[in-house]
Amino acid sequence: MKRKTYIWTLTVVCALLTFSVFTLGCTETPPEEENDTGIDGNTTPENGGTGTDAVMISEENIDSIIGTEWQWAELSGPMPADQLLVPGPENYYLVFSEDGIYYFRADCNTGSGNYTLEGESLTLEPGVMTLVACGEDSLDSQYLASLNNVTSAATEEGQLILYLEDQENRMLFDNGGDFEQDSA
Repeated sequence: MKRKTYIWTLTVVCALLTFSVFTLGCTETPPEEENDTGIDGNTTPENGGTGTDAVMISEENIDSIIGTEWQWAELSGPMPADQLLVPGPENYYLVFSEDGIYYFRADCNTGSGNYTLEGESLTLEPGVMTLVACGEDSLDSQYLASLNNVTSAATEEGQLILYLEDQENRMLFDNGGDFEQDSA
């Protein structure tokens, strides 16, 4: 009698394991999301993930970001530790000019450098800047390090998005209005 109970229990356990393996193994893999196509045929990078169409900045539409004071509002990434809301975004701005020069403010420091745009690839070359110690609470070092890792840019819902080298983190900038040369 014990042998029959043992065989019956073993059969039920094997049946449950087999059923579990087939059930778990037969899950359907969702198809990979395609990049959204935005205005002018530009595509949203895979790391955009905001549910709307971002328009990649290229030589054809660079004018849409020139002359605007872009105020750094957020550093965004896939992990909670990568999220940063910038206190005092007006203290961290970026301005692109028509002549290939960008101007920036990094808390208590200001500076400028050259930028190059080839296709949709954006490079911000380090330039000259003041060298004032801004204090422990300043985000100037993180801001400048992020600017050195920019690979492309897009606009989306009135914001400027700078995608960083790792393509998972991005800097979000709010439109601060037209840049006034006196504020540099």
